[in-house]
Amino acid sequence: MSDKAYYIILENTVLLSKKHYSSWQEIQTDYYENFKTSFPAMTCEEIISYFADDFGHEDCWPFSHKEITEFFAGEEAVIEKTI
Repeated sequence: MSDKAYYIILENTVLLSKKHYSSWQEIQTDYYENFKTSFPAMTCEEIISYFADDFGHEDCWPFSHKEITEFFAGEEAVIEKTI
């Protein structure tokens, strides 16, 4: 599995995806109905650091530290959470 994932923000959902995309336009095509924005592929550590910097306390993160590390260690290609 990939050692990087994209953080994708949709209308009412956030995703972490290990799928390979060559551009944000490809991501938008996959989720065109609800697409808001996406971030370049990041490592597990980079996503955790980004969430810590941007959201502050872990209770405010879209995904917990545990969810992120388990996602990177697992076989799932995408995880999502309704916001």
